[in-house]
Parts: sequence; C-alpha cells; structure tokens
Amino acid sequence: MSVTNKETIDFEKMSSLELLEYISFRDEFPEEAQLAFIQFCHHFEKDLKRKSEIYCNRFGYSEVVALEIAHCTFARVWKYPTFKKEKAKSKDMDKAILLWMYPILFTQIVKYGEQNSCAEPTEEEDLSLVLTADELLERYDTPDVEAKRNISAKLQTIERALTQLSEKHRIIYFTYRAYQKQGKKVPRTITRLLREKLSLTQKSVNTYYGDANRHVTNYLNIFNGKA
Repeated sequence: MSVTNKETIDFEKMSSLELLEYISFRDEFPEEAQLAFIQFCHHFEKDLKRKSEIYCNRFGYSEVVALEIAHCTFARVWKYPTFKKEKAKSKDMDKAILLWMYPILFTQIVKYGEQNSCAEPTEEEDLSLVLTADELLERYDTPDVEAKRNISAKLQTIERALTQLSEKHRIIYFTYRAYQKQGKKVPRTITRLLREKLSLTQKSVNTYYGDANRHVTNYLNIFNGKA
C-alpha cells in the first residue's frame, strides 16, 4: 500500500476493503488509519447496529446495550482488522465484511453477559460459529443459481422451525451443519468453541444438537406432508 500525505487521501471514496487495509497499518500511519477507521465505522454503523439490536433483543438487552455492543465490535476490528478477501463468504465485499463482523458481534454479546462490559479483543477470538441460515448458505460452494435458491428455501424453512427452540439450539444446529462432513465428526476445535462461547458442557452441546435435529426432522416431515 502506498501512503501519501493524508490531506490528499479521500477516504470517503475508498472501498471498505481499502479502508481495512489502511486500518491494518495503524502502527506505521496512525493518523491515516484513524481517518480510515472513522469512515469504516460510518459506512457500516447502520447495518451493524441493526444486527446488534436483533441479537440483543434475543438476549433481552436494550437498544442502549445494542449500541454499546456495536461499538465493542468496531473496537475489535480496529485492533485486529484480520478480514481476508480470499476467505470472503460473498463476492460483494461489503456483505462479506458484514458476515465477517457478525460473529465478532455475537461473541461480544456473549462476553457482555458474562462480565457486563466489552470483551477484551484477542487475536485468537473465534470467528467460526454459524449463527443463521444465511451464514450457512454462504458456505455452500455451488455456482448453480437455481440450486442455491433451492438450498436457501430449505434453510429458511429450517430456521423457521428452530425459532420454536432456544438461541443455543439454533447456533449449535447451524454450526454442526456447517462443519459436519459425511461419515466424520465435527472437528474438536469447533465443539470446544461451542462449549466456550455458549457456556455448556460437551454433553449439553450434544443434547442441544440432538433435540434440534429431531425437532427439525419432525417439522420438515409435517411441512412436507409425511407425518
């Protein structure tokens, strides 16, 4: 990245990816990084605050807390702007960056419930839990538009079924679906992260998944007229 005098840089016209690149050089170019960060926050504030309010509502937190959680998330991005274009879950970079930030946001909410304050950012912070049907859909690598549309419809039906269960049921179910490979178990790193983030034992994680899986199966049987 070539950095010139900050007065000649128009951060408002930069893409979100370029802004993150400037932020990553905060040690070398602190003033430019700060200006880029301000523009980055301005660009994503509305979407991130909306998502924070949705998540916080599920945990019984107020809009005030939701705003604080959004700020916590931006603080984490400032300290660790680790988004990788090659690992993007969408061709639309703005959407991809939001999908990258949503798990960070959720982690902040979980930690907030434990200590009533923002979680101290760490470079090893988990970004791997799958929280929604949309996030699971992004993991399906299929170029066929019609096939992806059908998968999306099925996942939305599953998500409706899971609204009858708890938040933990939904997160565990979607995360397991994302990482389960035919004939293989979910990686231990993922089950450990589920235990840590949701404050559960492995036995409880297994129970939550079993309950969710049975519930979804029964729901789909009824939905498809097989019951």
